[in-house]
Amino acid sequence: MTLAGPWKNIISVGQLVLHADIDLKNAASATWASGNNIQFWLDSWADPIPFYVKFPELFKAERNKECLVEDRVDLGDSGPMYSWDWERPILDDPVILQLQHMKTLIDSLAVNMGSDKWSWKYDANGCFTVAGIKKILSSVNRDSPVRAFEWNNWVPKKVAIVAWRAEMERLPTKCALVARNIPVQVQDCVFCGEVSETSEHLFVACHFAQSIWLSIAEWCNIQPIIAFGINDLLSIHEISSGSSKKRKAVHAVVLVAIWCIWKLRNEMVFRQGVPNYAKTLDEIKSMAYLWIKNRSKMGMLTWEDWGRFCFR
Repeated sequence: MTLAGPWKNIISVGQLVLHADIDLKNAASATWASGNNIQFWLDSWADPIPFYVKFPELFKAERNKECLVEDRVDLGDSGPMYSWDWERPILDDPVILQLQHMKTLIDSLAVNMGSDKWSWKYDANGCFTVAGIKKILSSVNRDSPVRAFEWNNWVPKKVAIVAWRAEMERLPTKCALVARNIPVQVQDCVFCGEVSETSEHLFVACHFAQSIWLSIAEWCNIQPIIAFGINDLLSIHEISSGSSKKRKAVHAVVLVAIWCIWKLRNEMVFRQGVPNYAKTLDEIKSMAYLWIKNRSKMGMLTWEDWGRFCFR
């Protein structure tokens, strides 16, 4: 079976962390208490190595390979009591020795009160964090992107995700669909009809988009936006003058504009919509105003101030 799409990316993560000496299969271990949250054979709890690896012959004989610890071990007053469910009798001497070894490991454990607890092997406190994984990966010559995508909490995630995907050329534009062997009858841009539709053309090079960016620059009182790529659009706020609030608002407007252009494109493709420059610009201004006013700490921002792009 060939892995593709998201699953291929998920599997590749395992190879990346394995290169950093992080074995995800043995990265977490459990401390036995109730036994109702630990799989007897598949989890690491009585030994750093899971029982299905340490005692393979016993695991083959097990009927319920996903059973819990509480299914196999009951703590009585005189010590652990075992309840096995074998598919065949355990008669061979090597297998009996494995069983005795496994019971010795379990008998030596100190059972805790309360609930089962899990710990992460690669942290001194036993806690898993994304920051901890990043720190480990950065120590093995992992290449960092030249420019990390900058998120903006003044607009919804669904809006920023469109720009994030566009920057990576991951939106389902016509050229992107053709590259995935999806038949597309006409690959031309729906706005200009002159050039094949890619993310960069749709948001940067197309005359329709360029008109939008020039109007936004005039409204936001910044230098005319001359972009050669989507990265240029996403970094306009970094070179803009004004307060930090104004620069963040410019960034939010850019994200909303990309979202609105993409939404209009979809309306034209799927609902026979008509490109309307004035309507699109009005939508960008109104949607950005509502989101920024309600998601920032500028609740007193008026529509008049917004129209002048004035921040007090």
